[in-house]
Amino acid sequence: MVNIVRSAAEVSSSLVERYLPSAFLFAIILSVVAYAWAFVAVEPAGSYVGHAENLLRVGWYGGFWNLLSFAMQMTLILMTGYALAQTSVVDDMLSWLASRPSTEKGAAAMVPVTAAVASFVHWGLGLVVGAILARKVAEEFRAIDFPVIVAGAYSGFLVWHGGLAGSIPLVMNSGADAGNFLLARGVISQTYPTGTTIFTVANLVLFGVVGLLFLPAVFLLMYPEDESKKTPIDPDELDDAAADGGTETVDAPTPTTGSMTLAERIERSRGLATFVGLAGLAAVVAYFGKGVANGTMPWNNLNLNIVNFTFLFLGIALHGTPKAYIESMKEAVENVWGIILQFPFYAGIMGIMAYAPEGSTSLATQIAQTLVAVAPDGTLPVISFLTAGIVNVFVPSGGGEWAVVGETLVTAAQQSGASIPRVAIAAAWGDAWTNMIQPFWAIPLLSISGLSVRDIMGYCVVVLLGSGVIIALGLTFLPM
Repeated sequence: MVNIVRSAAEVSSSLVERYLPSAFLFAIILSVVAYAWAFVAVEPAGSYVGHAENLLRVGWYGGFWNLLSFAMQMTLILMTGYALAQTSVVDDMLSWLASRPSTEKGAAAMVPVTAAVASFVHWGLGLVVGAILARKVAEEFRAIDFPVIVAGAYSGFLVWHGGLAGSIPLVMNSGADAGNFLLARGVISQTYPTGTTIFTVANLVLFGVVGLLFLPAVFLLMYPEDESKKTPIDPDELDDAAADGGTETVDAPTPTTGSMTLAERIERSRGLATFVGLAGLAAVVAYFGKGVANGTMPWNNLNLNIVNFTFLFLGIALHGTPKAYIESMKEAVENVWGIILQFPFYAGIMGIMAYAPEGSTSLATQIAQTLVAVAPDGTLPVISFLTAGIVNVFVPSGGGEWAVVGETLVTAAQQSGASIPRVAIAAAWGDAWTNMIQPFWAIPLLSISGLSVRDIMGYCVVVLLGSGVIIALGLTFLPM
């Protein structure tokens, strides 16, 4: 019997390996495409020479620095997730998981499920956990097809925006002074707690079907039967990647001499790390406790800041010493440099797509309005999903993307009587969906695994096509 999924994966991988540029070049190409598109689509305020200059100066350059605060939040999410994944508790758990499958196919199915569960909890944790688990699986099965395993690890990221650290649901649950621009502009008159977005039947069922059923099934089918089509990792490369990317649990050495300075003793103090870690976690408990006292359940009180705060201090506590945590964060920086470099470029693209002189309509708004205008009754959630998916290719930042299309989608929901939370969670899934063909967030995972984006993206295209149908149906028919 012909394995259609495997055949599709082989064709997709061949095309991707031939034509997909590097992640940084991809960002540059998208910048040029967005600029040219906006130049044609956005009505100029004066001459076309002035229009070109304004798009460059006001749109691109002005947008370049508009997401620095959000970029720092995203960087911290990834770094704190990385540091947490480096603790002995998490590392031992991943080693145990890697030893559970009895076959290569079983491992190929297990990796995306684990990455999806971790991504639902914390997207930064999911990316790192997936990469480290893929490496550990490769150590258990030396002949395993490593690109498929790493692609599975990245595919778990597909569910992140419906999870606890999802930018759009958390922004919708934040106040005007905490980044909820829709509330600040008066587009909406209330916040929407995560009980109306993340913790709804539709979202949780989608997570279960996509993350726990579809992903393991598709990677089971994509795994090659023919030994000649497998690409196992070179043991020497695995060792080199471990030295460069850091999958070893970072721990401070125990002093063996009395020549340690006071500062060095403090750096290696388990008592200090425990105290600081527990103090931070106590603040987290107090934060949620205050919310409960005011009638707000913990799941309705999540936002990006409290997620970052929680994982920061949990990581400090579990690492055991300040020195160990410092070393882990140093490794984290090595693996997020690509994000730091490219985030301003995507902020610049966002600036281009959001640019509009007085009396004109921005490119991003035009995309959203065009799709909304042709949407049949009752299909706005799917249109929101598709809109977010398209814009995400150019602006792979959930919060940044919501900033340029959120008002249009929410206004359309208000005018049509559609559910605003459903439209918001649909946009969240759309943003996560096209990450399967947008290499930006794969950078840290690829840095840890030692692969290139061309090695995995062909398999991710198959995931994109299959999951898109499932998500669209779920957003349309599942009850909130």
